[in-house]
Amino acid sequence: MSLGPYGKPGSFIETQGIKRVLIIKLTSLGDVVHALPVASSLKKSYPYLHLHWIIEDRCAPILENQPLLESVIIYPRQEIQGLFRQGKWGQAFKKMLALRRSLRDLKIDLSIDLQGLAKSGLMALLAWAPYRIGWPGLKEMSSLISRRIPGATGLHVVDSHLRVAEFLGASTEAPEFVLGITEEETSWAKEFLRKRGVAEGRRLLGLQIGIASPPKSWPLPAYWAFIEQVSALPDLQVILFGDQSDRERLIPYLNRIPEKAINTLGELSLRRLMALTAQCRIFVGGDSGPLHLAVGLGLPVVGLYGGTDPGWAGPYGNSHRIHYKRFPCSPCLLTPDHKPPLCQGRGDCMEAITVEEVVSSVQSILKNILRVS
Repeated sequence: MSLGPYGKPGSFIETQGIKRVLIIKLTSLGDVVHALPVASSLKKSYPYLHLHWIIEDRCAPILENQPLLESVIIYPRQEIQGLFRQGKWGQAFKKMLALRRSLRDLKIDLSIDLQGLAKSGLMALLAWAPYRIGWPGLKEMSSLISRRIPGATGLHVVDSHLRVAEFLGASTEAPEFVLGITEEETSWAKEFLRKRGVAEGRRLLGLQIGIASPPKSWPLPAYWAFIEQVSALPDLQVILFGDQSDRERLIPYLNRIPEKAINTLGELSLRRLMALTAQCRIFVGGDSGPLHLAVGLGLPVVGLYGGTDPGWAGPYGNSHRIHYKRFPCSPCLLTPDHKPPLCQGRGDCMEAITVEEVVSSVQSILKNILRVS
């Protein structure tokens, strides 16, 4: 595969007559959000492009009603894995062949691998576009299938992805996160809040409770103390976000949640999480998909970071507050500065973040909101 025309920025898409582009970003929620500006930059610079996106089934709802995309192709990974576990190899391969047909039918001219893993490399292989490129972080077998574009060190993951769009000649000066929340979803969210007793004009603080990995999660007693303190602030109401496992972890505290706090743990689909998050004025949480979703929706956030490097995967933009206690082993998770944890996974760096400093950041952001409103 020759990509010689890349010598001049922007010349490739135009001179090679590229019209159909496949973006490959399969998972997870936060990673998909981080990749959205690539689609918006390409579409703004080349409005005639037909953009398609392949994504895993569990994350696919985030791309529903996406105005930038011609189509969304769902990789049914959970179903296929289930078939393999049951020994139904023939059925699993049939699913893969059907996926291959769906991708080939699109007649993709250019695929862009923004995941950089073996599974995303497989998707590029199945699509078999004449031109295949990937972001600077290609690894595993993906680098054998797609061409790695030149990278730069010290960039946020969003900016690292945008290097691909820039390499293709697109303007990346004003990155946009386009999320297609419908009027019906917005109406549902407002009605949901009304039924939960949220007065019109009341400011909502979204709080993401817990994350599976301890080096990313604030201790539960800290979450609880924070809920009590911010619930006492005037004209502010807290809405708790999290999945069923977070709800189970919080069981010892559920009967002590302040009356005006709204508990949605384990209740929401991804689309409804998006719609309710869009109704918040501020969001607090660890390095998680919902936190980055809030950023994509334009909310100022307070990010709680321990195992991951906020310089790499922090909330994107300048309107946020980040709490990060750099320990000798920080960061210890899968970021460019990966180091072995000294705490054996206990999350000591997260425990070092105090409730008082997080509440102070919330108050500071709220003052800024009042100043500009």
